[in-house]
Amino acid sequence: MTTTAPARGYRASQKVLHWLTVLAVAAQFAVGYALDLDGDCDPSGEDRSGGDTTDAEEERFDRLEEACEARADDYDLLGGGLDLAELHLGLGMTVLLLGVVRPLWRRVAGLPPWSDHLSTRQRRLVHWTERALLVLLVLVPLSGLLLVGTGDDAWLPLHIGAHVAFFTALAAHLSTNLRPVILRRML
Repeated sequence: MTTTAPARGYRASQKVLHWLTVLAVAAQFAVGYALDLDGDCDPSGEDRSGGDTTDAEEERFDRLEEACEARADDYDLLGGGLDLAELHLGLGMTVLLLGVVRPLWRRVAGLPPWSDHLSTRQRRLVHWTERALLVLLVLVPLSGLLLVGTGDDAWLPLHIGAHVAFFTALAAHLSTNLRPVILRRML
């Protein structure tokens, strides 16, 4: 069952889903990039310790490791409740859920007619970048879940590649939609 959205823009429900997605993705990337993803606090060179280093070097390695672990403890936002890694995972699940719900809701709510301010070429670009972004809203968090869930770094190239594809599609999307006359349809 498909209905038609209002001629002047998107339905309120579509706008809410869109801007929730924007906020969730922005928070997800901010937390993800703030997070020390390898979680390794062993200083480089520590593998030589245990007889191959001086006591002073051993103490320096211990201080570096303790400082790293203290910073990792600072990631604990709720004092034992929710750390950055858990927040990153939760936001990823939220983005994944929104990535599934949004195309389904578009089928129910419909889309407004194309803006008269978009050329045929721009309409094609908007169409394909929106499709790419909707696919990547699933692929980015899913590849992250595979990376974390399996503990296998073989998924890292897919996760990084999905990020690159997402930012490329986002740049193309913004290049056509940041004009005030177009943006008003989503506000």
